[in-house]
Amino acid sequence: MAASPGEWYHENDPTFEVTAMFLIGILIVVAILGEIIHRLNPWKKPEPAYEDLVAQIKQTDWYQELSRDQACRYVLDNDPHVQAYYPSTYEAKRLLTQEGFQLGLIDYVKQEAAKQAEKPR
Repeated sequence: MAASPGEWYHENDPTFEVTAMFLIGILIVVAILGEIIHRLNPWKKPEPAYEDLVAQIKQTDWYQELSRDQACRYVLDNDPHVQAYYPSTYEAKRLLTQEGFQLGLIDYVKQEAAKQAEKPR
C-alpha cells in the first residue's frame, strides 16, 4: 500500500518528533562541549611572548646581515611596513619559520634601502 502524497508514516507517531528533538539536543550539547574542550585544551603549549619572538627574529642570520648595512638598518627600525610583517605572535612565528615570508621582508627592506640611497639629502 502506497501512502498518499503528503502523508508520511511518522505523522501519526508523536514519538518521532520527541526522538528527533532529543537527537538534535544531544548534537548541540556535544558541539558545545567540544568547543569548550578545544578552547581550554590543557595539552596545548602556551604561546611564546611576542617580545621573545621579536628578539629571536632580531637574532636570525638574515636580520643581522641586513642590519649591518646602515640604509637597511634605518628601514628595519623606522619603516611601519616592516613592523607590519610581524604585528602579532602568529606573523612573528611565520617570519621565524617560513623562508618565503623572510625573503619577502628581505626584498622589501633592500628595495626601500635602495630608494633611500637614491634620494638626495
